[in-house]
Amino acid sequence: MMATDIRSAIIAEGGGQKGIFTAGVLDAFLEQKFYPFDLKVGVSAGAQNIAAYCARAHQYGQQAIEVLTTEQQFFRPARFFTGGNVIDLDWYFHQVEHHQKLRFPTQPRNLTPNSNFYAVASHYQSFEPHYLHTWHDNMVAHLKASSAIPFLYRPMVNVDANIMVDGGVADPIPVRWAHQQGATHIWVIRTVEAHIDGKMQVMERLKPIMRRIKQSPRVFDMYHHHQNRYAEAVDFLNAPPVGVNIVQIAPTRPLKSMVLGSSLEALKDDYQHGVEQGLQAVHQYRAVIEQAMLNKVVAEP
Repeated sequence: MMATDIRSAIIAEGGGQKGIFTAGVLDAFLEQKFYPFDLKVGVSAGAQNIAAYCARAHQYGQQAIEVLTTEQQFFRPARFFTGGNVIDLDWYFHQVEHHQKLRFPTQPRNLTPNSNFYAVASHYQSFEPHYLHTWHDNMVAHLKASSAIPFLYRPMVNVDANIMVDGGVADPIPVRWAHQQGATHIWVIRTVEAHIDGKMQVMERLKPIMRRIKQSPRVFDMYHHHQNRYAEAVDFLNAPPVGVNIVQIAPTRPLKSMVLGSSLEALKDDYQHGVEQGLQAVHQYRAVIEQAMLNKVVAEP
């Protein structure tokens, strides 16, 4: 059950391997012992990074992206044409659960229901968002659902009898939902520059071709839904309601990493950029959010 005194939230959008930037930001928070958020919400790769942050697992997000997502077993584009999974989430989460060196710290003390962490997934049929309360007992299923990129991971994920895909389809930056839960101080970690509106230029260029050969209309249904929800979130970020404070932590340049298929050099460079931006944000805004937390304590009976 969600806490009833939500005032502050941290949100991490997805982006595949671009999430290495988010890993750097959150590792900077951990280095600074900066954990002031009542609510934590992540989408896809952002959910995996937030899970590591909640568990205080310093550098785990970086390690998972640099080691696991660069393995050929995880990402193999040719499998798209043979009916297989371009991304092998089954293999990935098996490593997360069982690999001696890459296992996520899932003991109860590391990620508990009181962490107030939610992973966003999308209902495959309705495209409605599901905000999955996540802790050590259900972490793998929820993170897998949040990360199941449509058509690249074909089985999708069953959570409580609902077929789920990547949370970015339904709510790529869940700022409105965080505000609905009561958050008035909302920090958002982006994996693109702050001015990006969510349009995927590759998809835009493919539209005429795909329409002509009548392939994958549902891909475009999902894309349009994602684009509309992204635009709504950006509108909220740019013009939040009165009394809502937004802090965006975004790359100051295009990331060198791609969603998939990035070089290790690019990943390491973007991770360091994330660390730098995270440290800058903590130093710039720590006093503001800590004062907000103090006011919250004073206001409580």
